Amino acid sequence: MLSFSVVIPLYNKGRYVYDTIQSVLGQTYRHFEIIVVDDGSTDDGPSIVGAIDDERVKLIRQPNGGVSRARNRGIDAATGDIVTFLDADDWYGPYYLETVAALAAEHPEIVFFGCAYHRALEYVPGDLSRPPQPLPVSVQSNYYELLRQHHPGVHTNSVAIRRMQLAAMQPCFPVGESHGEDQDLWFRLSEKFTLLYCSVMLVGYRIDVPGSLMMLRPKGMLPYFERLQQRALSGQLTGEQRRSALRLVGDSRSALAREYLEYGDRAEAFRQLRLGWRACSQHWLISLLMVAGFSPKMALRFRKWRGGRAQAG
Repeated sequence: MLSFSVVIPLYNKGRYVYDTIQSVLGQTYRHFEIIVVDDGSTDDGPSIVGAIDDERVKLIRQPNGGVSRARNRGIDAATGDIVTFLDADDWYGPYYLETVAALAAEHPEIVFFGCAYHRALEYVPGDLSRPPQPLPVSVQSNYYELLRQHHPGVHTNSVAIRRMQLAAMQPCFPVGESHGEDQDLWFRLSEKFTLLYCSVMLVGYRIDVPGSLMMLRPKGMLPYFERLQQRALSGQLTGEQRRSALRLVGDSRSALAREYLEYGDRAEAFRQLRLGWRACSQHWLISLLMVAGFSPKMALRFRKWRGGRAQAG
């Protein structure tokens, strides 16, 4: 019987963490442990976790060091056959672990599993129903091309990895990074292992209330994309996977170039396009034309127009 280790990093999420843990305790599949790694919270979150009377819930405390360090600590403490992750303000639908267990038993050769996720403002118990049978699954051998086709990919809450292979990649999450640190691991896993993807929404992801739309200076390309480009150019990736990775990076640099144009930094916009020239995609070419001929106001109006069309569609 396969067992699971559910790793939950906790930092000042006392408002949500009880419901998050209850969503795991309410799973139809019962063979699991919950490892909550408190990353130096200053609220009542650790006390709430400590008061839960269930031997499967384990609380680890450490000084604040960031979400990556907390997840890595949870992986080190895991004893289950399969490791899953859950952020302290999100939740699992009741059939998530049962579904992954069935897929893992049916496909012993697969290491990396993922599923679709439900985006919502609030947690509603029971809002994710039993998945259909047979399960709609697909084998994804080129995760980068999947993302280029505007597929949402996987989320932190929707991945499961066999523990032995995951532990061999420690430190799995880049310590000190808190934006894209999870995507960095999914990228590296997809380069080593085939992803078995289930298109049913089995987990929930809480989205924030939209904040200010004030234009801020772009922060540049995230480190995990920089590392992906380096791996592709250094020969660590080959064939179609390499081409798709470079196109994905190029498309991301194209989007960043448009942000710099809206901000008024045309020189940096051109620099991002030069760095991403290998994409040679429609997105890259349109971005090049915009950076060459649009004013910042025109670029901003174009983005709002496209956003309006997407919502209308």
